[in-house]
Amino acid sequence: MSTTKILSILEAAQIEPPKARAIAESLEMAFKEQESDLSKQLMSKQDGSELRRDLESVKAELIKWMFLFWIGQIAVLVAIIKLLK
Repeated sequence: MSTTKILSILEAAQIEPPKARAIAESLEMAFKEQESDLSKQLMSKQDGSELRRDLESVKAELIKWMFLFWIGQIAVLVAIIKLLK
């Protein structure tokens, strides 16, 4: 919201022009400060690419360990079947 819009709203509410201007300017500064804080919190493209690489490496590790788990399960199942024969 721009300072002029805020100022016109305050003047329509019959607030004295000097007070209305001070309120409008302080609100504008607060909005800009909040916008600055939010933009600092957003993830940059570089952060996103690093996160993607990390997720890909975790995915590869997970697939490797799942494969080893399946091999172990098959080995145990084969051993049980041979034991029962």
